[in-house]
Amino acid sequence: MWALGSAGIAALAWGCSDFFAGVLSRKLPVITVLVWSKVAGAILALLVIVVRGAGPSYDSRLLLAVLAGVVGLPAMGLLYRAMRDGSLAVVAPVAAVAALVPVGWGLLHGERFGLVGMVGVVAALVGVTLASWPTTGGSHVPVRRTATLCALGAALGFGVYFVLLHEASATDPYWATAIARISGGVGALVLAAGLRTRRSRAGVRVRIPFAVYAVGGLDAVADAAFVFAADGRALGLAALLASLYPAVTILLNTSLLRERLHTVHLCGVLTALLAVVCLAT
Repeated sequence: MWALGSAGIAALAWGCSDFFAGVLSRKLPVITVLVWSKVAGAILALLVIVVRGAGPSYDSRLLLAVLAGVVGLPAMGLLYRAMRDGSLAVVAPVAAVAALVPVGWGLLHGERFGLVGMVGVVAALVGVTLASWPTTGGSHVPVRRTATLCALGAALGFGVYFVLLHEASATDPYWATAIARISGGVGALVLAAGLRTRRSRAGVRVRIPFAVYAVGGLDAVADAAFVFAADGRALGLAALLASLYPAVTILLNTSLLRERLHTVHLCGVLTALLAVVCLAT
């Protein structure tokens, strides 16, 4: 039960992180939200390492975690850009079909594709198509092509991130997750240094609210909770629960922002959620 509870915490934290990041990206520059949320996640990962007190295993596959952190940085930036330009309720499920990449990776390595997985692939393609279908008129939130493309780019990046992290965590999932977070934070600091130089020349300063750091903290907590859940016995159910995080984003979006979805987009969102569930089983 503790494993399933951790997976639920991962879904809740990921869903809340995406929602607040999307809201903040509409008020602050996307790069600002990206950089400082990543830095916050890296700091939290460092604290976890210190508290745990155990060193990493000397396995070359851990280097893939560094690459995962580098890939995750632009993927997260694309997600925040998509959420800024489009409805959070549409972007979150579209980005969540990143599970298609690990599925393809498994097929290339001889894994068998069951009926549920096939349903998931078809549902993902249909869901993305419907969620991004152009509509006109009404008081619904429009679907912009740039938001859809950014969401698809984020999905691709997250898919590669999950594959790299999976390969890196074969010997030590805790250190693999921490290294990915830290390398992403280092990359963010490089961006921050460039931003500081540019803004110092322009004389522009942006105040960073605490909520930006909370986004990174929630994201890091979600990663740690999922690793903890996947380390238990109920791996399939843990993956299933954690993959439902877009539902949290949609619930917050509907209840707090009161954004209405066109019927076509709603069908696409629900179909994409079905795909996430199928691909996680």
